[in-house]
Amino acid sequence: MAAFCKSQPTTEALMSESTTPIEAITGSVMSPSHFDWLDMKYRVRMRAFVSLCMPPVFSNLESQIKMMALRKQGYAPIMYFLDFRSGTTPIAFGRALENSHTLRLCRSAAEQRVFLHSRSVLRAKSRSHGPEALGYDDGSGEMIEAGTAEALHVITRPMAPPGERQVTTAPEELRLLKEHAWDGPMPSIENLSVPPEGYERLDLGAWAERTDVWGIPNTDINQHVNVQEYVRGGENAFTRALHGAGLPIARHHITRARLVFRRPFFPGQTYMIRATLYRRDNATQLQAGYYALENGKPAERPSSFLVYDGIIEDENAR
Repeated sequence: MAAFCKSQPTTEALMSESTTPIEAITGSVMSPSHFDWLDMKYRVRMRAFVSLCMPPVFSNLESQIKMMALRKQGYAPIMYFLDFRSGTTPIAFGRALENSHTLRLCRSAAEQRVFLHSRSVLRAKSRSHGPEALGYDDGSGEMIEAGTAEALHVITRPMAPPGERQVTTAPEELRLLKEHAWDGPMPSIENLSVPPEGYERLDLGAWAERTDVWGIPNTDINQHVNVQEYVRGGENAFTRALHGAGLPIARHHITRARLVFRRPFFPGQTYMIRATLYRRDNATQLQAGYYALENGKPAERPSSFLVYDGIIEDENAR
């Protein structure tokens, strides 16, 4: 996926009457690293990326494009794909974290789908003290990249009748943005579910599957289960898989998470998350699908699919 980045809104973006479409919406915010963003090793958790990276992107977008007007017309940007990367160097708690983003309007040449592509880059100071300091940091660490987040939000009409939900022409409000061609294939279950080369598939026993049910607390205003629930579920599935394979959970760090969403889940739906774990030396990869249960049996295809990469760290790693 293409990489974009940085800075404050451009002069183009601030011209309210410009006839030239905005190339991209860019911005940068600074905030202290919050308690719930970091794990005990002081790295960004996968479940933190959505709430950390998406609000600045959409706040900036709303300041220039009438997104609420689009919602009133029945249009919404629905999450289609996520790609998060968490750095391996511990970062300073409570110290400034720089969150820079770029967002572009794109169209898939193959599928004629209109979507928003965002990329966020997180930079923070490296941790200056060990975990025994319980978060105290003197701020002397160097600035490093703490993580990145890419997202594809497909513009759709989620409440329209079946067959009328896909949007192939950008709504008028979005035409203020320049439309960029997306020449490569769209992320899909098929191109994510390829077994990693050189990895061994591990036996997970009973820990390979888990059934559950979605409720109202799992949902959001888009009228279905919120994306963070899938991210969090993937982290938990990775932990269960490591346990089933007998690998050291306390030394394992998830370095990357990719998720593709095909169909939403709704309150009251039961589902199964089915996982496969691969290992090569100290590298791990989890592949898992969320399957809707129909009469107690999982559907043939997953409604959403994830690939998480990890690393088993040295016992002395702090």
